[in-house]
Amino acid sequence: MPRYRMLYTKEGPARYISHLDLLRAFDRASRRAGLPMAFTQGFNPHPKIAFAAPLGVGTAGEAEFADLELTGDVPAESVASVLSGAMPEGLRLIEVRPVPDQFPALMALVERATYRAEAKLNRPVSTEEMDSAIAAFLSMPEILVQRKNKAGEKKKVDIRPGIFAMSGRLDDDIMIIEAELKTGSNGNIRIEEVLAAFEENVHLPVQGGFVLYRTGLFTAGEKGKKTLW
Repeated sequence: MPRYRMLYTKEGPARYISHLDLLRAFDRASRRAGLPMAFTQGFNPHPKIAFAAPLGVGTAGEAEFADLELTGDVPAESVASVLSGAMPEGLRLIEVRPVPDQFPALMALVERATYRAEAKLNRPVSTEEMDSAIAAFLSMPEILVQRKNKAGEKKKVDIRPGIFAMSGRLDDDIMIIEAELKTGSNGNIRIEEVLAAFEENVHLPVQGGFVLYRTGLFTAGEKGKKTLW
């Protein structure tokens, strides 16, 4: 069955919907668009829509990917046109491309994600102070966070190996942190736990919480990260 890769944004009110609600939103939009959707087999069939990596509730996505399977061939431009008009507020389709049969599934490809986090500061902070705080954080031999396993038991996990890059800049009283993190089925580092550990260890004067954006999803190539197209 033909497969189509969709590049889309998740912003505004849509940033607060869960991963399950996101699937339902794409399902409803595809039905309204009249696309010949493919479904799983079994007692409770589901539309064949697969996302690259779940996005945390409240985090906006600026370059998200999902695969859609149809039962018949439809030009990718037509899929993009009819689906764009059926998407709910906050979900915006950027581009649709056909995916070759032998091309790996999204979840098998994605390995890295880039993020931007913005927070208001309680007092003026110099670029030197911010850079020094980030350098000190990244120089830590291990960064331990507490997680729960499937049995509900708490354990400590070192997330430092999964923080590939982190930098910052200032815009008046707003601190902007950018990070590249491990993600995907072979390990996942959440931006929320990175920022919580950062605040705990460096004590910069952040007022309230961070506003979060995932800015890209990538696979690893021979010369660094590559897009999922």
